[in-house]
Amino acid sequence: MLRLFFAALAIPALLAVQNSHKLVVISIDGLDARFLSEPALRVKAPNLRRLMREGASATVIGVAPSETWPAHASLVTGVSPWQHGILENDRPASALKTLALWDAATANGLKAATVYWPGTLGAKIAFDLPELQETHKGNAVSFDSIAQKSAPAGLTSLIEKKFPSFAKEIWTDSSAAQAATYLLGSESPDLLFVHFSEVDSEEHETGALSIYSREALENNDDLVGQILAKVPRGTIVAIVSDHGVENNNRAVRPKVMLKQAGQAGRVEVRDGLIGTSDASVATLFRKLLQDGRKSGLSREVPMAEVRARAPRLSKWVAAFDTLPDFVANEEDRGPAVGSGTHTGAHRMWPNRPGYRSVFIVAGEGIRPLKLGEIEMLQIAPTLADVVGVKLSAAKSTSLWRQISR
Repeated sequence: MLRLFFAALAIPALLAVQNSHKLVVISIDGLDARFLSEPALRVKAPNLRRLMREGASATVIGVAPSETWPAHASLVTGVSPWQHGILENDRPASALKTLALWDAATANGLKAATVYWPGTLGAKIAFDLPELQETHKGNAVSFDSIAQKSAPAGLTSLIEKKFPSFAKEIWTDSSAAQAATYLLGSESPDLLFVHFSEVDSEEHETGALSIYSREALENNDDLVGQILAKVPRGTIVAIVSDHGVENNNRAVRPKVMLKQAGQAGRVEVRDGLIGTSDASVATLFRKLLQDGRKSGLSREVPMAEVRARAPRLSKWVAAFDTLPDFVANEEDRGPAVGSGTHTGAHRMWPNRPGYRSVFIVAGEGIRPLKLGEIEMLQIAPTLADVVGVKLSAAKSTSLWRQISR
């Protein structure tokens, strides 16, 4: 009882209100920063570009593992996956070890809503249409499975009354946009999270930055425009993404390299890195590093960097990253370096050159500003400041004072 009493006393201090803005957060899964920065790609995204022009924007160094669910949990908690506990996809809200933005908002009497955001199933959220891995059949997502798990019961029926085309066999990004516009128009949430997944799905099939993924992004831009048209005056809008994307054009097989060298020892691939806890194996890979494209290796990653971003890899004595378009795997057969899958890949090392996601924030009181490069863990405390709550576990610096007028 005493423990509960002291926990109750602590809550107001953790969730002190600073500001009071409504907030809409739209995640475009797999939105690599290069989509919006490289003119040669010719991506037509007038709504995203307007938000960038009128608000603050940055490229983002992600978290490890650089995967959809772990990254989305970091976007709403402000802590690394090893701290919040979501280290893989398809985890319920109960697996989250620290406060999320919707927890802080709800505790402060604010109304939160989530649309297809990873990891919300079972969370105390006023309106929730959860993403569920069990609904996936390849890249197709069952609409009925999401409807059955949505809260409150009957939510999808209410949306269908507003949008007769809403209910269908497959859940799409258009479904997410319709749900978001319904919630904004009929339920007036203080905090709304929306997740679009089709750009990432297309990249997994046709490659990073492919023409098909660009078309998916242009469709998402149209959907962003539909949501913006329903956003109440004075609301802050943020665009986020969970990770960059790499092309798996060449496969690097460190276990085959070890065999070919006749070297005893252990090597593994984690979070896009090749690592070893064996000093003699580390010496071999330092030698292979000098071979450039022949080995597919780009650099030795300092172990201080590895330990800071992925403590579970602290047992390693050396770590190596691969060149652009080269992706390491755990296969122990085939050529040491050979043809890859020619599809898009993530779960790469966050500091990998060119592997960046996006943060855009615009609305009343936000200064037009290019922030350069930021850490993903700065996003949640910034969003917390927008709505006026505190995330006690988030220690990274909020950008609010920098971006607000």
